[in-house]
Amino acid sequence: MKKRLGISYTKTNFHNYWNWFTIHDLQNDIQLVELSFEKNNTEDISTCDGFILTGGIDIEPSFYDASSSYANAPDEFQNERDLFEKTIFEYSQLYQLPLLGICRGMQLINVLQGGKLIQDLGALNAIHKKEEIDKEHETIVEDNSLLREITNASSGKINSAHHQAIDKNTLGKNLKANAYTNADHKTIEGFEFNDKSGKGFMLCVQWHPERLIGKEESPFSKKIKERFLQEIRKTKMEKISIINPATEEIITTLNEDTPQSIEEKFQLLKKAQPGWASTTVKERIKCIKKFVSLLDEYKDELAKTLTSEMGKPLHQSYNELNGAKAKIQFFIDNSQKWLEDEWITTEGTTKEKIVYEPLGVVANISAWNYPYLVAINVVIPALIGGNAVFYKPSEYTILTGMNIQKLMYESGVHEHCFELAIGRGHVGKALLELPLNGYFFTGSYKTGKFIAEQVAHKLVPCQLELGGKDPLYVMDDVEDIDKVAAAALEGVVYNNGQSCCAVERIYVHEKIYDEFVKSYVEQAKKLIVGDPLNESTEIGAVSRKEQVEFLLHQVEDAKQKGATVLLGGKKINGKGYFIEPAVLINVNHDMKIMKEESFGPITGIQKVKDDEEAVALMEDTEYGLTAAIYSKSFERAEKIMMQMNTGTVYWNCCDRVSAALPWSGRKHSGLGSTLSYQGIRAFVQPKAYHMRG
Repeated sequence: MKKRLGISYTKTNFHNYWNWFTIHDLQNDIQLVELSFEKNNTEDISTCDGFILTGGIDIEPSFYDASSSYANAPDEFQNERDLFEKTIFEYSQLYQLPLLGICRGMQLINVLQGGKLIQDLGALNAIHKKEEIDKEHETIVEDNSLLREITNASSGKINSAHHQAIDKNTLGKNLKANAYTNADHKTIEGFEFNDKSGKGFMLCVQWHPERLIGKEESPFSKKIKERFLQEIRKTKMEKISIINPATEEIITTLNEDTPQSIEEKFQLLKKAQPGWASTTVKERIKCIKKFVSLLDEYKDELAKTLTSEMGKPLHQSYNELNGAKAKIQFFIDNSQKWLEDEWITTEGTTKEKIVYEPLGVVANISAWNYPYLVAINVVIPALIGGNAVFYKPSEYTILTGMNIQKLMYESGVHEHCFELAIGRGHVGKALLELPLNGYFFTGSYKTGKFIAEQVAHKLVPCQLELGGKDPLYVMDDVEDIDKVAAAALEGVVYNNGQSCCAVERIYVHEKIYDEFVKSYVEQAKKLIVGDPLNESTEIGAVSRKEQVEFLLHQVEDAKQKGATVLLGGKKINGKGYFIEPAVLINVNHDMKIMKEESFGPITGIQKVKDDEEAVALMEDTEYGLTAAIYSKSFERAEKIMMQMNTGTVYWNCCDRVSAALPWSGRKHSGLGSTLSYQGIRAFVQPKAYHMRG
């Protein structure tokens, strides 16, 4: 796998930086990546093994608390670039990746380390400021410096094209100069880290090695480039590939977090959270409103990314975004009410009230099947409640997680109040070892149980939204069997059947069983399985390669035990993780398809003689998420709904979630509630005030 060198985009002579690296330099193991503040492609930063911060227009003076009015100031600054490249710098330091700062890049790093700039060199511009061509002058290299080690030169000729410089009286934290214009130390021409322990390679130069005259021989270009590429080749980042389940092609490859980066991100969250909590609920809600508008503004890009990495049909990705916006609106409309101080006693000598304070820094270990909807259940009320969120997207939908983070910060959520943990299970496990103030997980029972066991001793909230084996019962009094069959079918196959509240087993009264099965199969035959990007596709690829084999195994197990496959249940040949939607009859509870969670577009339909048998079978499960009953009579359906040990029951509907109602599971389906006012209060802790005065 090739190493990737990210070069920050500049509107001035970007091609020089790109062309500095020849085919001979890059060989077959390094490729260049353009990191552009104009494209805001922050997601590509996470693919890189080293970085160059390039030259260009002056840094916006507010970055170092200075005036924007000075000699030779530009007509306008590029604040977006400053912020974008700040992200690059912070990323390089977090993962100890090689970094080369050139001219403006060097100045930015100094500023980010707390240093200041000389805004205009005045008379010294005669030496430094570019006119028609770069200026040239000698530089003196400090002994015992990294620059001296690289160049093996005590002095040499460099070029210059700047009117600003590092203020040597306020050099940034842990930086030391390694080169000056002359022996009198007039202008700093380069710096490096003073204490290099725990740091990656970092060298900054004020000159332009990429266009230095004689750069092919000069150690101040050639040797720097060679050493920088050598450092990139030495990097050993663990990588994770994002695969398109419909094509099996690699979309991109990202750097995984390390225990050290997880710890550092936690410290950033911990430091940032009090500032976020000190803002008003109204101010936080304002940011979330902006987030909603950004979801709409970028919906095309977001939907395509979601479909490409998760496999659901494109129109369903748009539906998920629309559903996310509707859910968020509930929190926007209701959070103020449920988070404001609650006066209990206002008369007498002792006044009493309840104040709701944030938990602090919470982890959200999220799922891949509905990455927006699942995240919103936690992330939005957590942020509105004043918490900082350590968000771990599923390893199958990391790009969507990155998009959520990007839009969060663009909406005004405070810096470092929403950090990502990127990687597989070991990264999630690292979160469990942190002293976080709450854990909120969506996923399998097995993983949820493990998380609960690992964090139990911390005595902090641990909320688990787990799986289900959700039953649907069709009574003999339904009037429109075709309509009910259509609803049940959609409940089974929507989102490729990959939903915790999808219909996973169907029970039908014997009086209408044959008619229902016939209608269900006829409608299932019409389903279009194929490219998720096609508008006509109704079932795309399942998200994970191993899930195909798991589903095929459930079908085969049922066949071996006497089930009849009326439709599908086979892998579709060709590229992608496609499986035919399956309909099985003559099923029973000795078969895995009726007992174990499937998470795919397959189901068994079982005949029952009466409501009593239906209840017994519906309750014959370790799960307790949802249960649906279709009947003309509410009274008859209600009797069954009251017997269901599930967090949600449906009458004449299925596979739906409402932001106004609590989403909770029983037994192996989870612990705690999200959504509704209870889901708002889940992310705060009450404090009782007793006041006499």
